[in-house]
Amino acid sequence: MHRLRRPLLLCCTGLWVSLWPLCRGQRFTCETASCARHDVWEPVPFANSTEVCQDAQLRALDEFVSIFPQQCREWAAAGMGPWGDCRKKYCEVLGHLAGNLSHQGSNLYYGGDECRPLVNFNQTLCETSYRDAEGFCECLCPTMGHLQIPRVGACEEKIMKFLFLGRRGYELSQKYALSGYCSDFICEYFGKVGEPNPPYPVAGIPPICKTYDLPWRLYSCIELLSRKNYTPEPWLTPYPADSILECTDATTHEVDIRHIDTWGICGNHKFRWRCPQDFPIMCRDPYGCSGDHCCEETVDMCPLGERVASTFLAIELPEWRGLWPPDWIAALGPTTTLGAYDRFKQNLRTTTGGPSFAQQIADYAWAGTAVLVAIGMTCSCLACYYMGVINTTYVRKVVLGPARLLNAYQADPVTFFASGKLPRDKKREAPLPPMRPAHEIEEERKDKEAVAALGDAWDLATLKGMRHLIDAHGDPDPLQAKLLRDAIRIARARGLQARNPVADLLEKGERWLSTLEAEKELLKAVEEARPDLRWASQVRLTQPPVLGKPWHATTQSKAAEAQVRRTGWTHIEGLRAAVQAARGRDISESHMNEAEVLLQALVARTHELPADRCVLDPDGFGVKLLPRGQHRAVWPVTGDSYTFNEGAKFGGEMGVDVSAPKELLGDAATEDARPVCAEWAKKSTCKAGRDCPWRHCKPQVGDSIRECILFDM
Repeated sequence: MHRLRRPLLLCCTGLWVSLWPLCRGQRFTCETASCARHDVWEPVPFANSTEVCQDAQLRALDEFVSIFPQQCREWAAAGMGPWGDCRKKYCEVLGHLAGNLSHQGSNLYYGGDECRPLVNFNQTLCETSYRDAEGFCECLCPTMGHLQIPRVGACEEKIMKFLFLGRRGYELSQKYALSGYCSDFICEYFGKVGEPNPPYPVAGIPPICKTYDLPWRLYSCIELLSRKNYTPEPWLTPYPADSILECTDATTHEVDIRHIDTWGICGNHKFRWRCPQDFPIMCRDPYGCSGDHCCEETVDMCPLGERVASTFLAIELPEWRGLWPPDWIAALGPTTTLGAYDRFKQNLRTTTGGPSFAQQIADYAWAGTAVLVAIGMTCSCLACYYMGVINTTYVRKVVLGPARLLNAYQADPVTFFASGKLPRDKKREAPLPPMRPAHEIEEERKDKEAVAALGDAWDLATLKGMRHLIDAHGDPDPLQAKLLRDAIRIARARGLQARNPVADLLEKGERWLSTLEAEKELLKAVEEARPDLRWASQVRLTQPPVLGKPWHATTQSKAAEAQVRRTGWTHIEGLRAAVQAARGRDISESHMNEAEVLLQALVARTHELPADRCVLDPDGFGVKLLPRGQHRAVWPVTGDSYTFNEGAKFGGEMGVDVSAPKELLGDAATEDARPVCAEWAKKSTCKAGRDCPWRHCKPQVGDSIRECILFDM
């Protein structure tokens, strides 16, 4: 193969020399000029065109915007960097959106002017060349932690919708327009990640964020995003008057080229918004003139070029229409940087010289190009012919010539050409072991993937922590729980429990999941029982159905109040059962303390404890409460007490109050049931001191307050 490298290099070089003058351009190579499915699009003549457009947008937002912030933050919290599938998911969702808007793949599209910009899309270019996809996944995603938005107002969802779809067209920008309240948050974020030379740099900002021309000045950004008619490049239209500079706060000021200080007036009015009519070009450098964008007569006078819209906010990007991005063209094309003196000399009037050599031979340039193409094709053909001759000779010698017979002769002289007295090696002549079947190899590969996935899921779970896995009731399960459940299910389905590392990981993972479930059940029981604090200490829990009629002394009133207390006691028993189950798990201490304090308060404030749940402590420490499902009853014939379980046909031993283990019995605390001293609640002091029968503390929700009354004996 070393002999073939030089002819192959000559062949490729010849083809490149011959085809380069014909292939160079400023467009991507696609089947269509715009790199979309079609260059010319026509609206469909159907009545449901708008509905299809709206449904397609909602589906795209649900598939990407609803998961983008959470995925980025969870990957960053786990220390894994940016979301790995971000760009693939971004381009895949937009590709499906463009496909859904096209009627059966034809050039007819749904949605009219609103959805017309969404069909100009190429998924392959999106994954390789679209700058908006690059900005979403390499700048916005890794810095989502700096986007601090409160939940009030749903601003994060609105901002993501605007950046994902709203900026892709004028009608879409009106539909997903941002308010001034929401614009404030995204503009603060742009200021953190987009300022070119910040006085106090923020750690962890990718350098690529500085290349997107983000509107990092707060007031200019808010004005840009919150205007009713969204225009990402308002500076392209200069102010319609000479020597009048418009600032961001909508004030106008007269400037004079002879007095340079007048050009810095917008520094006190939230920076420049539009340039004067006689200096219409706003330059790209944000610090070029007195810490602001310069206003020049021509683009050539701007060192970094004309100011452009940010990639995050532009309504249209060149790559959406199949054109190269401007930075590609600038990188491939010749560039010249002129100093101030060279620009002065360039503007001087000069005499017209004679035609240059290039102008003289311009009429014959086509002949020279044809000669170069002919020479390149000839060299390519000769190199290919030379390579073919060498390859054919080599194949003939190795495969068909005497060398083949010589190789067969020297292959194994002991076995195939042995004489009568040469020793033979039986092990060497033994048959080879049978080849492993393909399905066995595939099963082994899947087993290895399952073990690796289980290990990765456990590592992510340990990063989340071993306790306090959920903050409040109703919060969704963490991402680590789903990954760990799936990994455990796959490992068990493939029968990997007996393997040494898998068995240990399964035990740890199931213990982690059981801790999560215990915390969820405990928080659920706390949320269900917490409202009972408001009425647990009340004596009367029902209101008369008819005002003025007797009620509280009637049988119906007692039955209604008993039903209310029975429901409340059900919550107390559920909370106690959750606390007892959680004690066997390594759950969060804060959750456990909160549940135990709430349980003690509920029991203490209950006006009347259920008689069928109360038993005497076997060790003589007062009254205890039976666990859920057990009741105490009295035999009417002898008056002996016994316990029984719900649904059981037979009770416990007669005369024995306790049949459950002592560790399952609950405390009947009464300290918190006493009323709060009214004098202490008002003055933080009490004249009775320790002789006061009431509690000296700050009243809480559900507490009763009583006056301190002492009788002289």
